[in-house]
Amino acid sequence: MRKRSANIPVRSKPVKLRLTAKILVNFWMKFIKKRRKTLFYLALTLSFALLAIFTQSLFSTPLQSDLCPVAKDKSVFTTATGEKYQWSSVKMGGGGFVTGVIVHPNSPDIVYVRTDVGGVFRWNVEERNWTQLIKADRLPNNISYSIESMAIAPQDPNILYIATGAYTKKNKNLNPGNLLKSSDRGNSWQVLNLSLPMGGNEFWRWTGERLAIDPNNSNLVYFGSRLNGLWKTEDGGKTWNQVNPSLVPTGNSHPETNQLAGITYVVFDANSGTINGKTKVIYAGVSGEGIYRSNDAGTTWELLTNGPAKDLVPQQAVVNNQGELITSFYGIKNKLDGGVWKFTPSGWQDITPKKERNYSAITVDPNKPNTIFVVTYPMTPEDIYRSDDGGKTWVVLKNTLNGINWWPNWSFYTLTGGIAISRSHPEQIWLTNGIGVWQTENANQQNVKWSAAVNGIEETVSFDAISTPKGASLITAIADFDGFRHDCLNAIPIKSHGNGIFNTTTSLAYSSNNPNFIVSVGANHHESWKIRAGFSVDNGKNWQNFPSIEQKTHPEELVFGNVAVSASNTKNIVWQPTKGKLPYFTKDGGRNWQKIDFFSDEKIGGGVHTDLWNPQKALAADSVKDGTFYIYHHRRGQLIRTDDGGETWQIVNEKLPAEVWRGANLRSAPNMKGEIWLSLKDRGLYRSSNFGQDFTKVDSVEEANVLGFGKAAPNVSNPTIFVQGKVKGGVGVFRSTDLGTSWVKIVDYPDGNFSGTLTLVGDMNVFGRVFLGTDGNGFIYGELMDR
Repeated sequence: MRKRSANIPVRSKPVKLRLTAKILVNFWMKFIKKRRKTLFYLALTLSFALLAIFTQSLFSTPLQSDLCPVAKDKSVFTTATGEKYQWSSVKMGGGGFVTGVIVHPNSPDIVYVRTDVGGVFRWNVEERNWTQLIKADRLPNNISYSIESMAIAPQDPNILYIATGAYTKKNKNLNPGNLLKSSDRGNSWQVLNLSLPMGGNEFWRWTGERLAIDPNNSNLVYFGSRLNGLWKTEDGGKTWNQVNPSLVPTGNSHPETNQLAGITYVVFDANSGTINGKTKVIYAGVSGEGIYRSNDAGTTWELLTNGPAKDLVPQQAVVNNQGELITSFYGIKNKLDGGVWKFTPSGWQDITPKKERNYSAITVDPNKPNTIFVVTYPMTPEDIYRSDDGGKTWVVLKNTLNGINWWPNWSFYTLTGGIAISRSHPEQIWLTNGIGVWQTENANQQNVKWSAAVNGIEETVSFDAISTPKGASLITAIADFDGFRHDCLNAIPIKSHGNGIFNTTTSLAYSSNNPNFIVSVGANHHESWKIRAGFSVDNGKNWQNFPSIEQKTHPEELVFGNVAVSASNTKNIVWQPTKGKLPYFTKDGGRNWQKIDFFSDEKIGGGVHTDLWNPQKALAADSVKDGTFYIYHHRRGQLIRTDDGGETWQIVNEKLPAEVWRGANLRSAPNMKGEIWLSLKDRGLYRSSNFGQDFTKVDSVEEANVLGFGKAAPNVSNPTIFVQGKVKGGVGVFRSTDLGTSWVKIVDYPDGNFSGTLTLVGDMNVFGRVFLGTDGNGFIYGELMDR
C-alpha cells in the first residue's frame, strides 16, 4: 500500500487553493475601483490565468509514486514465515524477435505469437495484453523458451501445439527439443513423445509454420523438422511416424549458414475435400528441394515442377479459399533473388511484387482470396505490399508508426516475423518483427497506421542491474537496447540509456559513497567498435562516453565484460573486457586506460571474461575502502586484489573452487569494509570478511546461481542477501537478513518463469524487494505485500 508523503498534509491543496483565490479576488476588487473599465477586464483575465497556473501546479504534478500504475501481471507466493510476496514483470515493452503469429480461422480474437527466446503468448482482447503460456505451473518440467513453431486446430479453438528448443546442436552433439499440446488454449500442457532437434533461436526461425493441424481432422498433425524430415501423428500426438524421406526429402544446406532449414512449412488446402476423414491436398516446403504436394491425404507426394528455382528456401505459405498456394522464397542475401509465387490448377505463376528482394511473411484475407499481403526479409517500411487481384498488381503500403517511445528509428527496418489477418476483423492485421508486435485497423488502405501491441510481452536478455540508495531502485543493462533507468517498475520507460543510440550493455556499477555516479560499458555486439561506454553523474538520467572514446584513443580490445568504480574516487575505474583480454584501470575518469599486465603471468592466465554472452560478474570494488578492487579468476580458483586503484595486484586466496568460468558472481556487501561474497553455481556460496584473505562456505546453500544485496531489514544493521539457487534441498529465490545464518524462500520459480536467471539485485531503498534479470523475459521482481 502506497503511503502519502509526510510533507504534504491530506487537505493542504484545497486550503491553499481557496486562500489563493480569495487573496487574488480582494486585490483586484480594490484595484478596479480606481481604474477604468478596460483595466477591469484585463485584471480579471490575468487573475484567472494566474489561478489556472497555480491550480495546475497543485493538481497536475503529483508524486512519481502516484503516477506509477499498479502491476496487473502479478502472482503471489506465501513464505514459510507467513509473508506474502507479490511477483511481477518489470515493464520494458517488447524488445525481442517475435518470430510468428497465428490467428484462429473461425473463432474471433484468438491470436498467438511465438518468440525466439521469450516463449509463446496469447492475446487477451478485453485487456489488450498478452499472457505468457510457458509457465512453471502449467508444465511438468523445464521447457525451452525458444519456440520453433505453433499450430491451432481449425475445428477446435482450444487445441494448440507448439515445438520448443533453441538449438539443434549443443557442444557438437544433437540437442533434442520438445513437442507440446494444450487442450485449453495454453492454460495447461502435455509433453508429447516426439523429441527432435529444434532451432527456435537459429537461422530460419522466421519460416513456417512447421506444425500444421488438419482442418478436417484435429487428430492429424504434421511437423516439418530441420534435420529429420516430415513427421505426422493420427491420434492427437500420442504416436508419431516419419513420412518416408523418399516421398518428402529432408532438405539441403544453404551457403549463408551451417544451420539447416529442413522442412520450413506444412499447409493444408481446407477446401480440397477429404479421404477417410483427412484433407486431400497438403503442401510442404523443403529447403533447397522445392515444394511438395500430396493429393491423396498424405499417401503419396510429388515435387511441383516448372516453378521457382529449387535452390531457393521456401519461407511461409498460405492456401486461399480458391485452392491456390501462395508462397514466399529466400534466395541469397547478396543476390536478393527471392520471390513470391502462386500455384494454381494451371501451374506456377511468378507474382513477385518487386525483384531483387527476399520475401518471407505472407498472408491472405480469409474473406477475399485475391487480397494478399507480403513482406520482404528483412522488412523495411518501403517493402510491405498488398495485392487485391491475386498478385497481378501490387500496392506499396505507406506506413506510419505509433511505437513505444524508446523504440529506435529502425523498428520497421529489422528481422521479419509473421503476418496474419483475422476473418472476423478483416481490417485488422497482425505483424511481428525483430522488436515486437504491430497491429493495424486499416489494412485495406494505402496509408496504414501501425501501433505497437506488446503489452505483456517482455523479451529482452538481461546482463546486469544496480539499485542505488536514495536513487533509482532499478537501473538495468540488457542486450541490444542498452537498458533503462526505471522510475516506475510498472510503466514502459520513455528512453533508454543511449537515448536512441542502441548497443548491448554488459555491466553497470556505482560509486558507493557517491551513488549518483554510475559507470556503464557496452557496444554494438555485431560491430563491437561502435562503443557506448561511460558514466552518468545524475543517477542514470543522462550519460556521456568516456573521454578515451570521444578522443578516439580508446584501446580496441577494451569492450564489453565487467566494470567497477572505486568507493569514493569516481575517477578510479577498473574494466575487465571480454574475450579473455587483460583488465585495464584508469585514474582520470576514462581519459587514459592502462593495461594490467599482472594478469598475463602464467600463474594467472589472462583476463577472466571469456565471451560477450558470459553472464559472470567476476569484478567488484570494495564498498568502503577506496582503491580496493577484487577479481575472481576461474582458471585456478583465485581471488586477486588491488589496494592502489589497479596499479599493483596480489593473489590473496587460491583455495576457491576453480573452473566456474560461466556465471560466477562476486559482490561487495554495501557499507561493510572488506566484506565480499561469491556465488559459484553448483559449487555453492562463499563469504569473506577480511578482503578476500579467507573464505567460508555457507553450508546451507547448496547452489547459488546469482547473488545480490538489498536494503537491511528494520532494526538490522547489515544488508539483506538474496540468492537464486538451492538451499537445504529447496529450489527457488531465498532471502537472508542475518548474513546467511538463516534463509527464507520467497518464491519457487520467479513468477513461474522457466527463463534462466542471469543477474540479481536487491532494492537498496525498499526492504525485501528483489529484481531478477532473465535470459529472455527481461526483469521480474518480487516485493512484500502490505508494507
